[in-house]
Amino acid sequence: MKKICRILACVGTLFLTSCTASTNRSTQTTSVTEQKKETPEPKETVSPEVTEALHAYNELLDNIDAYDFGMGDEVVGGTNYRLVYLNQEIPQLLVTKHYHVPHIAMSKIFGFDSKTGECMVSDSTFLLDSPSQHESGTSETVGYFVLLKEHMGLVYEENKRSTHEIVSIKLLEWKDEKLVETEISEMEFNSLPKEEKLIMYSIENRKELE
Repeated sequence: MKKICRILACVGTLFLTSCTASTNRSTQTTSVTEQKKETPEPKETVSPEVTEALHAYNELLDNIDAYDFGMGDEVVGGTNYRLVYLNQEIPQLLVTKHYHVPHIAMSKIFGFDSKTGECMVSDSTFLLDSPSQHESGTSETVGYFVLLKEHMGLVYEENKRSTHEIVSIKLLEWKDEKLVETEISEMEFNSLPKEEKLIMYSIENRKELE
């Protein structure tokens, strides 16, 4: 009888030891799992040059009225912007001003010189239609932008308003601290990889520059 009791006691001790070990393993597993859940995903790193450019563009938008968009004293109905990569690691800033009376919009492209820490403004302006529910622009031609994939640049296509005939197609790139416009054929344009949309942001919304 004593032998049976000893055997039962040993079995009980082994069972408790096994349960304790299992519990410890379970606790360790839970702890590791919780640590994995709490570990934040790594954020995409931004180079100091890009960060500096974004700060400079933010200040530029604060003073955008100081830049000439070729419309004189015409009243501006709204201003939009978008970061674009014109074949460069540092993005450029595309700014579009919308004008009520002629129902057109004018765009300019700005770059950033990381050596001097200053913004560079292109001499060119680009004509677009300004959205309106009732009227469209009255200019003979109308243009629009197409953003290319893989940071390859931006394309500006200009058409005759009456016939939709293509007047010119220009590939826009930023080289040697200035905007370079290269005429390309319709076939060349069709072969380029394009983004679905060029989404512009209101000047009041600076999330692209944060």
